[in-house]
Amino acid sequence: MNDNNKKIPLDAKLLSYAIIELNISRRNVAIYPQEHPSMERSLMRAFDFLKQLFQLRPEITFGIAKDTIIVDEYQLDKKNPVYQEFALSLNKIHIASVTFKNGLTKDELYQFNCFLLEKIDHLPVTKVREVFKKNSFPHVAVVFIDYGTFSFKTSTTDQTTREIPLWEKYVYGLIKNPLQTEDITDAVRDIPPETFSNLLNKFSDAEIKEETYDRVITAYMRSSPQRTFSGQDCKRMFEFFNRLKPDLKKKFLSSSIRTFSQDKNLANQALAEMPFKDIIAFLDSAIEQRITVPQHLMDLITSLVPSSHGNIGDVLLHETVVLDDVLIPTDSAELLKKKNFEKLLSDKYQQDIQQLFVLHTSDLKTSQLIELEHEFIDELIDQRFNQIILELLRSETLSEIEYRSLVNIMRQQTEHLLWLGQFGQFVEILKILEINQALHRFPDINADALQYYHSSDFLALLVNSLRVLGRQKRREVAMICEYYRHKLIPYFMDALAEEDSQVIRRFLMDQLKRFGDKLIPEAMKRLADERWFVKRNVLYMLAETGAKEVTDQIKTCCRHENPKVSLAAMKYLLNTGDNYAIEMLREFLDSKEKEKIHQGVLLAGSFRIKEVVGELTALLQKQEISGSDIQDKIPVVRALGEIGDPQTVKVLQALLTGKSILYRGITEQLREEIYKTLKNYPYESIRNLIEEGVNSKNEVIRTESDSLKRKYS
Repeated sequence: MNDNNKKIPLDAKLLSYAIIELNISRRNVAIYPQEHPSMERSLMRAFDFLKQLFQLRPEITFGIAKDTIIVDEYQLDKKNPVYQEFALSLNKIHIASVTFKNGLTKDELYQFNCFLLEKIDHLPVTKVREVFKKNSFPHVAVVFIDYGTFSFKTSTTDQTTREIPLWEKYVYGLIKNPLQTEDITDAVRDIPPETFSNLLNKFSDAEIKEETYDRVITAYMRSSPQRTFSGQDCKRMFEFFNRLKPDLKKKFLSSSIRTFSQDKNLANQALAEMPFKDIIAFLDSAIEQRITVPQHLMDLITSLVPSSHGNIGDVLLHETVVLDDVLIPTDSAELLKKKNFEKLLSDKYQQDIQQLFVLHTSDLKTSQLIELEHEFIDELIDQRFNQIILELLRSETLSEIEYRSLVNIMRQQTEHLLWLGQFGQFVEILKILEINQALHRFPDINADALQYYHSSDFLALLVNSLRVLGRQKRREVAMICEYYRHKLIPYFMDALAEEDSQVIRRFLMDQLKRFGDKLIPEAMKRLADERWFVKRNVLYMLAETGAKEVTDQIKTCCRHENPKVSLAAMKYLLNTGDNYAIEMLREFLDSKEKEKIHQGVLLAGSFRIKEVVGELTALLQKQEISGSDIQDKIPVVRALGEIGDPQTVKVLQALLTGKSILYRGITEQLREEIYKTLKNYPYESIRNLIEEGVNSKNEVIRTESDSLKRKYS
């Protein structure tokens, strides 16, 4: 982020609208083709908000930390479900940040949304990066990160665990430098030393630039802009160093000594605050890593030694030196001083020791060692254990007692499998039991087990697990639905009725749609539920079946007090071609309630209902009292444009010739909208309007007219 960007704060409301519309346009890509009006509208709204942001800055960066969006140094509202959904959609394909740059085109934004929806969430980050590079996004920059490379000890607290995803983002920013250090120093200082070293240990020395070490040390240890180190900072630093890999430890220790030595007064003050044993530990670490300590720092440390006897690092007990808790007589200790000690060692032996200091153990990580590490992954151990049980259940050499024992073990493991999302292995269990039952192998044992797996309590548990983890395992979920068939319908319905998340509700409805007409009986029972959102969800699902035999029950919902229910019922009836829907549509359009009129207009346009053209044109001819009245006519013009009835053109002509002194701006918008919707009318009926439009002073009208004239010429 450059200095110019930092000087101009972003408008919070504008930023929020931009993210909401970006998320809507991303979701619409999966629903509509690019030329669909709904897709065009959502894409244009997102594009317009981004253009407004570009007026404040030439580029906008959204940092992603799991389900959190970070802009500049600020985290956006974590509880906002739209922010969460947008962040997670990027995070699942390893995106750490995305930057939109001025010059971005609407088509480029559409293509980027298509990239986000590609089936790549199962790929490693290297493959995802390759897919991104194959596309052309000159005005979109993405930083990828493999969160899977970070691991933490199980002793961390719950609070620490919750913070880790965000800390990953900050540490990655320090190392790779997509963020400015000053923006994240405060957050980095909150990371416990153990966690911070664990994060850094995932990088190799080759991945870290030389100047980065100083930046990390400064960011992590600086108490304030005026003071680099304090005694407490040094204590944290030692805890941090002690957990680093040898190659990183040497570099960071060297950097800290270099930084520490820059200001003698501050170094003196920090050392004076430290216990002497910590000073010695610091010096021992430097000697161990063969790091040269500047002479002035050595002099400063020497001046703080509490005793004039012995060398630094030696502890005296009477006349005996204590080294590493071993009592050594002073005459023997004299031999171990640096010059005498070197005389005791041959040149060859010293060379061998030197080689050990520069050895990189990472080079020794062979494929066999990597495979051995994989053997101890808990999830893999569980998976192989279950596979062994499954193989044994297929064996024909088992006694009845052994078979029963294995089935009981597998039954005990089932709940564990479900909450790990191992749905594929669960399907294997069902298959083996069914096969053994068909082969009449221990039929009573198989029958008991299958009865449990078909019980009400278990099916409720199964659907609850699918609700939480099923979106990442859709193929396995499909297999489970195929096995149980319509038995799962009431449990999916129960879960849907209680679900708050829109994303999960959509997933549950997708599963219910699999059952087709089989869900109609259960859906009709749920239609009697008093909760409006249950009625709405049932109507959505029934609409997928297209069943005409339930239209009488649906008609009662058209007059429901909640407009979302009535709208869903109207859509259902219009899809089935029921004439009652036309009657209700006329009633909506003739209503005095704006909400009903608005619903009727949208439905008439979406379903292109020619039967209500008269009611729609009546709304256009309604006398205007305020600017709001003119604004209300714009969606009516759009609906009539979708229908394209040539009888409407005379009414449109009258609107185009009308003038308003008080509401000139909104009147001009209405005229523009008329020309935007002419493309669906027969050319002969709009020829005169096009001829007038090509000479208009309004650029939008002139452009639309030129386009239509070329199309029909």
